[in-house]
Amino acid sequence: MRQSVETQQPLVIGFRPSILRATTSIFIQMCAMSLGHYDLGFFHLREAISMIQMLRIGEKSANAGLSTAERARRQRLYWQCFIHERFMSIVNFSPVTLPPHSQYPEEDTFVGADIQQGWTQVIKTFCMLDASFISLWIGDRTQVTASWVEQKHRELDDELWEVEVSALSELQQADLVITRQWMRTLLWQMAMSNCLLSSHASCPSLELEMPLRLSSQLRQFLTKISENTIRVHGSSMISKLLEIVNTIADVVIHVPQATREETTSRIDDIVFMQGVVLPFNNLQVMSKDILLDKFRLIRGRFPHIEVAMQLAV
Repeated sequence: MRQSVETQQPLVIGFRPSILRATTSIFIQMCAMSLGHYDLGFFHLREAISMIQMLRIGEKSANAGLSTAERARRQRLYWQCFIHERFMSIVNFSPVTLPPHSQYPEEDTFVGADIQQGWTQVIKTFCMLDASFISLWIGDRTQVTASWVEQKHRELDDELWEVEVSALSELQQADLVITRQWMRTLLWQMAMSNCLLSSHASCPSLELEMPLRLSSQLRQFLTKISENTIRVHGSSMISKLLEIVNTIADVVIHVPQATREETTSRIDDIVFMQGVVLPFNNLQVMSKDILLDKFRLIRGRFPHIEVAMQLAV
């Protein structure tokens, strides 16, 4: 990372944007994020976005004369910035500047078909974090309505998507499945913020106990894949899993009392997720402390549930 930063030329009069500089800025952003330097990562992401805007990568006419391979490369760079900006908008509550590109990356013989398919699925997934989603997440959540939540739930609950993703590699599935569960969790949080939740809602995303259902689904998926498949995705995966686990823990702590069997099952899911999240080497101290505080609350509230004693303190 340090070498990459040092090779970046200073921005002086006569400076010209380049694909190389934009790509390098994205690389630095990813490194900074993985080390917990979110502000630095945000700065370099915005630099990369500035580069692609100056290069007019989002304009068809400006790229029509390029070879298919070069045009596809630039389209992938655009979408990568789009995805990273949407993710950081959720994590940092920052506004977005890049709209979706007018098309998915064109087919490129340099990129395998399986990679292309997985990449397109990631793009489609992050396009669900549209202008309305971002605006409500970082802005006035009193504007969140039940009909909007139901619409977003339908977008996320796509049977065709499940079939298409099941044909991808384990590495790609891990990214896509966990990202979808993370988005469902965000949607539920927004519904909760505006007091739209109910024990008898017609839409799952409006149910009080929806995160508990996600917990069970996610556990079933994670038991089928290796730990390394999850960890290789780095800091963004940690952030998503932390958001999910924290939300599940909140529901276990605050929802109405359940039967002993139900409570045991819920806490057992958290114990399982604990084993997934805590071993990450670059888990930030503050994030870990917040999670451990919730584990202590669960242990204190349910001393009669044996599995609760397996939660770390």
